[in-house]
Amino acid sequence: MSDKNNDKEEMHIPLLDGTNYSEWYLHMRFLLRSKELLDVCKNPIGQDSSTTARNRWNKLSFKAITLITSRINHHLFLEVVRPKTSDKDNLLWTCINEHYVSKRNMNKGRVWMNWQKLNYTGNLQSYIDNTQRFLLDLQSVSVKLPPEILSYIILGKLGNESSLNQVVEMITLNDSLLEKPDQVLLRLQEYANLQVAKTIAKEPNPVSALISSSEHQFKITHFCSNGIHNPKCTTHRKEDCYSENPHLRPP
Repeated sequence: MSDKNNDKEEMHIPLLDGTNYSEWYLHMRFLLRSKELLDVCKNPIGQDSSTTARNRWNKLSFKAITLITSRINHHLFLEVVRPKTSDKDNLLWTCINEHYVSKRNMNKGRVWMNWQKLNYTGNLQSYIDNTQRFLLDLQSVSVKLPPEILSYIILGKLGNESSLNQVVEMITLNDSLLEKPDQVLLRLQEYANLQVAKTIAKEPNPVSALISSSEHQFKITHFCSNGIHNPKCTTHRKEDCYSENPHLRPP
């Protein structure tokens, strides 16, 4: 069971493909820490360590290397995995990070231009998720802009959607929100959650839908009783009613 859970955790980490380093780094860092592998990735084993400590470090190092290399694509694998880095997870972890730092200036332009291409296409949740990723990317390549500018860019991309005018205007009028782009996204997320809740509330209850559906109408049967024929009964005529004419009832 634990192996299956571990596999699920690892599969939640995006495959590092050269364009999603920021998101990958955060996911991988959290996972390594949860498995108590982050320390061996960041720090080499001490020269004066005991044999027991070295054996434990080597075991954890192998686990970390296996985990890291399982979540990088083939192209990057060829770039960062060398005989030297394949044996020591701290060197592999450092090599991957330095690989992206060395390309930071080139990545700055790529990240910024990709964000400028992001447009709102009618799905607010998708827009929020993509914007969060780009903010992480901007931070990782050290693109620094005033928070208010980032907030205005986030809101500006929603300007052509009339259904969002009210929430955009509400956020724009709140200076304290504009100072924190993450709070702007939080308010948009709250609005998105509210819209989902409203949509669910409008959907008919499955039981109610079954009852009201013309295809599944319940047929109401009217019975005769107390020696009186029920005029709403459609299964027989009054003169044939057993309740009113008990002598007609078969023995």
